[in-house]
Amino acid sequence: MGKNHKFLYKRLGPLIGNFLDKLFFTDFGKRSSNFYHKYNQNDYVFSKNEFCFIHVPRTGGWSFRNYFTNYDLPFYVNEKRGHHNPVSILCSPKYYKYVTIMRNPVDRVYSHYQMFIKAKEISSRNGLINFLRYNSEVKNLYCQYYSGLIGEIVDERIFKIALENLKNFKAIINFDNYEIELNKFLKEMGIKELKKESFYDNKINKTNYSPEEQEAIELYNYWDLKLYKEIYK
Repeated sequence: MGKNHKFLYKRLGPLIGNFLDKLFFTDFGKRSSNFYHKYNQNDYVFSKNEFCFIHVPRTGGWSFRNYFTNYDLPFYVNEKRGHHNPVSILCSPKYYKYVTIMRNPVDRVYSHYQMFIKAKEISSRNGLINFLRYNSEVKNLYCQYYSGLIGEIVDERIFKIALENLKNFKAIINFDNYEIELNKFLKEMGIKELKKESFYDNKINKTNYSPEEQEAIELYNYWDLKLYKEIYK
């Protein structure tokens, strides 16, 4: 990416996007920044000898990434070390090795909302309902990430692709049982003893939403809830 593109997507894009976001309650500023940092890319290629970590936002992925970095495990990382990318359309889970962490979709979305409030992001300034309406990362994001069809409106076809892909993942770590399942995965990777000094504490707080807020999140995340229940039934 040349200097002009860097200025366009790192500086100018977010500036213009944030202005539009204030007018139309959108998240264009964030999308420009994501593009610059190579987030939400679905056309990358990695070796069949590597693992690829699918880090859906607000699932504890920073902690997991800290582990595989400290232990020098064979995980693919792009040139910008971008964190949040879906399954690659060019590397099917039938033939390539993927790992992910899954969290209850309602908890994940509410945590995302709280993070945006703390960061004073424009899309969170008008309450939870408007956040759900206008933020592209809190509506059935699991199905988008695991199908590889990022940015698409999720329907039954995309849900089925996501489910089939997940069934071929090498590991799915349950957020609610993180430490136990992390230890199990690391042992399978040949790590017999955890380095305590490498532990990166998961700082995502417990969620505390009202029944009305839960219902609203569920309405906007029908397919993700169905996917989550199918995996953990």
